[in-house]
Amino acid sequence: MMKNTPAFIRLLILFLTLLVSIVATTLLFTLGLILIEFLLYPLALGISALLTGLTAVWLTNRLSHDNLQTPVAAVVRWCEATAVLLTLLLILGQAADWLPSPPIFVSSGSAIVLALVATYSAGQLRRAAPVEQPSARRIAAWLVIAFLAIPLVLLVASLFGWAGA
Repeated sequence: MMKNTPAFIRLLILFLTLLVSIVATTLLFTLGLILIEFLLYPLALGISALLTGLTAVWLTNRLSHDNLQTPVAAVVRWCEATAVLLTLLLILGQAADWLPSPPIFVSSGSAIVLALVATYSAGQLRRAAPVEQPSARRIAAWLVIAFLAIPLVLLVASLFGWAGA
């Protein structure tokens, strides 16, 4: 836990994580112009959760000078679980027709939730014992796979007639 970390550092971590989350979520939700919601929500929120979780861990490990480490995989798991829950809620909301009309409200709300979960879990999961961190190669592979998923989903969706403007 970040008990010894000053409040302004915690707020800075939250703000920067929120910034990354909002930018990623907003950019990925623009795929809604060509993708149906059942593909858009898992894709956009899954990638945003990964970026948000990685950002929160990186910032927490760099800005908190308490000799503790946050496990990357654990925070990313919490963020991805939140993304799955948000996806289910958004799909149900879309089916029930109760989502706000401008999609920016949905993407911004989702980004805020992801940033809060990432920042909170990054602070709560800090450990003094040596934390096994994934290698830079593995994290790069996660990012490459996440961003290669975008054209792959677009390709498959277009084959089934689920994509197009």
